[in-house]
Amino acid sequence: IERARLADLYGTYHEQGYVLVRGGRIEAVGAGPAPELPGAEVIDAEGRLVTPGLVNAHAHLYSSLARGMPLPDFSPSSFREILEGLWWRLDRALDLDGVYWSALVGGLAHLRAGVTALVDHHASPAAIEGSLSAIKRAVVDELGLRADLCYEVTDRGGMAERDAGIAENVRFAKEERVPGLAAAHMGLHASFTLSDESLVKAAEAADPLGLPFHIHLAEGKEDVVDALQKYGLRVTERLEKFGILREGTLLIHGIHLAQAELELLATRPASVVHNPRSNMNNAVGAAQVEAMLDRGIQVGLGTDGFGCDMIGELLAASLLAHHVSGSPTALGGEKLLALIRHNYALAEKFFGLPMGRLAEGYAADLVLWDYRPPTPLSADNLLYHLMFANISEGLCPHTVIGAGKVLLSQGAVQVVDEQEVLAKAAEAAQALWEKL
Repeated sequence: IERARLADLYGTYHEQGYVLVRGGRIEAVGAGPAPELPGAEVIDAEGRLVTPGLVNAHAHLYSSLARGMPLPDFSPSSFREILEGLWWRLDRALDLDGVYWSALVGGLAHLRAGVTALVDHHASPAAIEGSLSAIKRAVVDELGLRADLCYEVTDRGGMAERDAGIAENVRFAKEERVPGLAAAHMGLHASFTLSDESLVKAAEAADPLGLPFHIHLAEGKEDVVDALQKYGLRVTERLEKFGILREGTLLIHGIHLAQAELELLATRPASVVHNPRSNMNNAVGAAQVEAMLDRGIQVGLGTDGFGCDMIGELLAASLLAHHVSGSPTALGGEKLLALIRHNYALAEKFFGLPMGRLAEGYAADLVLWDYRPPTPLSADNLLYHLMFANISEGLCPHTVIGAGKVLLSQGAVQVVDEQEVLAKAAEAAQALWEKL
């Protein structure tokens, strides 16, 4: 890649330079003209900005076919009613065909947003066995993205479905993990839909495979009330009892947490994943992100199925912190950088290779942004260029490279027929809506 403006969120910046990619890794990065390399495929960036691909630390690809879905008489007054009236109806209506098209159209949207790696949390209780394979086929095999997958284990459909969910996580982890491309977690819905017996069973299945967990934590008050009334514990304390707060575990949301829970999380290697736009949409509150970071808790960033725009999610995290705290300096630049950098650290852990920097040996997950900055750009202000370009003129990928392969070029998807995918996804969505 030559004649590029090169930058990452760790301080690398070259006004004009080149990147050499070989075998899925970055082989060299430099300022000035690219060296002569006979036989190399050359991408002329023409001055465009090149950065590492983005990472989404919590996605729900199964929600991709819900856009515009008619919901007559749906007027929820609580988070529980949103779950029962929308998401738990939608996931039960999915068959394996719907799972596949949801994943493919959702993966396409991630690709178009410059996301080259995602961590998905899936549910389709009427089509559990093989569901993670359908997602992998769409996102990893066909689109060329990296994906860490899990199935959401829950008691709400009965013990047979719970056991099938555990079995699907185990099957996928044993049979379909691919180093560097497809990784696995043990998925759990949330404490309030899981008995002690279920948590024991999930932990016993996860331990021999070395699987961490991916679970919603204290997203709504329902989770807190259930844990206190049934078990006399706060939610985080209950998860600790079953060894869930382990290395690699993702605790999604973490909104309604007591100070004692923050103190506990500060001593454990699990990560909290913040999803500000989803939280605002569901009116569940705002996570104490700044307090978490100040205590040394590891915090990443996800979308929770509310789109796939990680740059927009970063700005939303900033704005929400300003709004809740009343301070226009809350969650400042270094703390925003900590969120996005932790996403790269998680991806490194899950996929087993260095990610997030324009440097030799790092994953060749790269985005050429169709962005011409109207003001000076530097290593110090890259974050703000990305966030505010996104809400002004728009920030769109010109080219996306995943694991060293060109997935999108000059704005056109290279790996699938995008128009055909969208047409078939629309048919699948219509069939899904009719079931509802």
